[in-house]
Amino acid sequence: MAPLNGVTWQLDGLGTNYRKERANTMNRRILIVDDTESIHDDFKSVLGTSAKSTGMLSDSKAALLGAPATQRDRLSFDLVSAFQGAEAVDLVQAGIDSDAPFAMAFVDVRMPPGWDGVETLERIWELDPTLQAVICTAFSDYSWDDMIDRFGNTDRLLILRKPFDNMEVRQLATALTRKWQLERDAQAKLQHLAELVRDRTKAITHARDELLAVNEKLETARIAAEEASQAKSAFLANMSHEIRTPMTAILGYADVLLSDGDITLAPKDRVQAIDTIRRNGTHLLQLINDLLDISKIEANKLTVDRISCSPIEVTADVVTLMNVPALDRGLTLSTEIEGEIPELIYSDPTRLRQMLVNLIGNAIKFTHQGDVRAILSCDTSETGQTLFQFNIADTGIGMTKGQLQKLFKPFTQADVSTTRKYGGTGLGLSISKHLAQSLGGDIDAVSEPGKGSEFRITVDAGAIEGIRMVRQQPADSELQSSADLALAEGPVKINGRILLAEDGLDNQRLFSVILKKAGVKVTVVENGQLACEEFESSVANGHPYDLILMDMQMPVLDGYGATRRLRELECYLPIVAMTAHAMTGDRTACIEAGCTDYISKPIRRDQFLATIARHMQHAAVSG
Repeated sequence: MAPLNGVTWQLDGLGTNYRKERANTMNRRILIVDDTESIHDDFKSVLGTSAKSTGMLSDSKAALLGAPATQRDRLSFDLVSAFQGAEAVDLVQAGIDSDAPFAMAFVDVRMPPGWDGVETLERIWELDPTLQAVICTAFSDYSWDDMIDRFGNTDRLLILRKPFDNMEVRQLATALTRKWQLERDAQAKLQHLAELVRDRTKAITHARDELLAVNEKLETARIAAEEASQAKSAFLANMSHEIRTPMTAILGYADVLLSDGDITLAPKDRVQAIDTIRRNGTHLLQLINDLLDISKIEANKLTVDRISCSPIEVTADVVTLMNVPALDRGLTLSTEIEGEIPELIYSDPTRLRQMLVNLIGNAIKFTHQGDVRAILSCDTSETGQTLFQFNIADTGIGMTKGQLQKLFKPFTQADVSTTRKYGGTGLGLSISKHLAQSLGGDIDAVSEPGKGSEFRITVDAGAIEGIRMVRQQPADSELQSSADLALAEGPVKINGRILLAEDGLDNQRLFSVILKKAGVKVTVVENGQLACEEFESSVANGHPYDLILMDMQMPVLDGYGATRRLRELECYLPIVAMTAHAMTGDRTACIEAGCTDYISKPIRRDQFLATIARHMQHAAVSG
């Protein structure tokens, strides 16, 4: 039994310690409101401090087990008496003022000659609505319904009938003071939580404000970056226009001088000077194009097309173009086909041509003797993708592994001495690599110093089911480029009337000379407004034009507005846009305005005439 006694003692000890701890903090102030003094004495007798009591359970345990009964301290309450309602209200106010509020009150109903208990309680609750109350009555003065009508549904009110039981009084005092304390503790905790929430909210608000400030700065930086990017794009577009416009006249007139009459009769120095002008102008134009392309790549605005094109014809065009500098250096430039390749692929012929010109041009530049070969083949990737492959192999100076590693970085060449000796910006390979990747492939290279290099371009060939496959080198006639065909067929001759809208005097004269030599009758106007008026006049006079050449940057009314107005006037003629702008979206903007086709300045005479001939209703490509 000792363990049982031990456990019981421990539990009792814990309980006693707990009660003692609570007794030090509990509010046991009770207000007794009654007009009879003996009632106050009864409450003091029941709720006041008395001798220590063992309790019935402890006495029974002592009798059964022979152990001494454990004595307990009976709870002591702090009782304050009031004999009238007004006195009670004053005491409640005093307790509040001294920070010693009452936890509960026993209030008698009948207290002549002043307020009765109900009115007293109403006034007390106006001062302290948290006070727990017990209405004491010996008569049926108020029913419970009457109480509800006066106080509403409340958990702060109980009714005690007289004569009351001592145990009941003590239980009510213990329970209600405990209830008051719990509510006060809960309120304190809620207040503490509210303070924590307030502090946390303040911290969160501060963090939010800081985040909003950071976001605002980031947004400002983003807007500034976008504005800077737009300003950069606008600057490049304007610079492109300002440089291309005079370049159109420079290169155009150089072509006119070289093609006007029998050039063999001109002094050799003059021919060399004209050729130098054209060659350096072409180089400057390529530099402009490279800068525009690298800007588009950096802005993630470089676009590519996906159309059906012939890789054999594209390669033949480039080989024809690059054959002249190859022959000047004593090199052989050839095209080969390995295995089986599709006659057509779905890619961007303009970008393919740009990459091939760059790689074949580099191969020629860095090869002093031997040959340069363009090898066409087709392969399948690990994912089943059909890849068309262009290999450009040379017998040039080659590169080391270190030079290969930095080869495709912008503005970088094999080494500094390469730039000094061979020229160039170092942009071509970087641009070409981005183009190949945009077309679903890549560019890589192998090289050995002193023995040459081989660059491999791969692009996604697209869906080639049903496309005729070529297994061997086609006949010479199949490899002829469009330029070869044009030369074979003689000078381009075009019959018809063209309305030229161009504000630049030099370009007016240049385009007029080229078109008149091709057999075209040309009418020149200097802005879009005059172009619309001239079109309407020609229709009214019964002498309509066959095609309109429209410069897109003109005063009064630009080419975009003029084209839209012409379409509104039911002009169904081909309108070919000409612009020195070459940024992303320029071609799209022209087509959306209603133009039929687009030519970028500076023009290439053969392509310029070929484009016009294609759109003329009565064109003849022979003369």
